[in-house]
Formats: sequence, C-alpha cells, structure tokens
Amino acid sequence: MIPLSPVLQQHWQTRLACLPESFVDQAFSQQAQSVLAFSDFVCDSMQAYPQWLEELQAEDPHPDEWRSYASSLKVLLGSIESEAELMRALRIFRRREMVRIAWGQVAGSSSTEQTLVQLSELAEALIVAARDWVYQACCREWGTPSNKEGFLSRYLSSGWENWAAESLIFLRISTLFSPGQKAA
Repeated sequence: MIPLSPVLQQHWQTRLACLPESFVDQAFSQQAQSVLAFSDFVCDSMQAYPQWLEELQAEDPHPDEWRSYASSLKVLLGSIESEAELMRALRIFRRREMVRIAWGQVAGSSSTEQTLVQLSELAEALIVAARDWVYQACCREWGTPSNKEGFLSRYLSSGWENWAAESLIFLRISTLFSPGQKAA
C-alpha cells in the first residue's frame, strides 16, 4: 500500500487517539493504518470489538469468504434460544462481516464487483438464517405445520412476493427502455 499522505497521517493520529488504550502501544501495519484512516465504520467497529483488529491483521479478508456465511451462521445460531439473542447474534455477525468486506475493499484486495457479491450474499445468508431459525422456533412452540393428508409443510410468508414482483416489473421496464432495442 502507498504510505498515507500528511493529511491522512494527521487523520490517522486523530483516529488512533480515539481507539482503546490497548491499541496505542500496538504496531499497526500500513494496511491497517490506511483502512482505519479511510473508514469511519471500520474504526468505530474496532472500538466496539477490538479483537477483530487482531483477526484482520493476522489474516486479510478474502473476496470469497461469502461462501462460508451460511455454514458460519448455522453454527452460530445453533445454540440461540430466544429472539432477542437471535437479533443480537445476527447484528454482530453482520457487522463483523461488513467490517471484513470494507477492509478488503479499502485495502484493494476485493474489486467492486466482488464487494457487491459479498454484500448480496451476506444479506441473503442473514435472511435465510433468520427465517430458518424462526421457523424452527415456531415448530417447537406450536408444532410442525402439515396439510390435511399429514404431509409436513414448510411455509413461511415473509413479504418476498412483493419484492419479487417489483423486481420483475423493473426488469421488464428496463428491457423495454434499454438502448439499442426496438419498442415492443
């Protein structure tokens, strides 16, 4: 990475003063200095979760980390017993992964396209994990739903129908008005 300019070096010193005391004596890599100077979100997250900095300095984030989101969430949510715990665990997981995504983007180890894939996959993994946890909690509390013939049903309405319909409408409109296409 390119060394910080004098202005960014001054900003880095301001940021360093805001970090926990344990960080003051720590040796920061050039990459860590750059990311923390450039990203308020990452810096604020390090204040809340200082152990994440050690993880990030030990091993840089990789653009294909999204491939493990679902399995990581499954393990994480396996011991969760209440909705409040679920929401807290999902928020912390989301923030941790977004810090890793931002770190990779600022450090230049992820392209914009890779970053967008990571964000999309993170959103989907969080939604699916939350849906599955709520379904299992409902089954524990009220029993597993089944139809008249006794076949188990895995139905959970979540409002995706509206989103899907709006997406299809957008796709149709963008197809109609795409440059180089004749009107239908």
